[in-house]
Amino acid sequence: MRYEYRYESVETGGGFFFDNADCGHRAIIDAYARDGWRFAGFVPTRFSSYGGIKALDLVFERPAGDAGEANDAV
Repeated sequence: MRYEYRYESVETGGGFFFDNADCGHRAIIDAYARDGWRFAGFVPTRFSSYGGIKALDLVFERPAGDAGEANDAV
């Protein structure tokens, strides 16, 4: 089975003393799930000077929609 992927960039702030809960990640994940995407993980893309994550890509996947491809379980 083949998969297709989508990436959504999220700014977290990367603050050492700040709460990053307001970055909106839950709403983004819920919206993709409603459209048939599965949250597969995240990739940090920018860091602060203290090593905090300033930005990341949320990674979503779903089976590729090729009309001629069988969706066989492995």
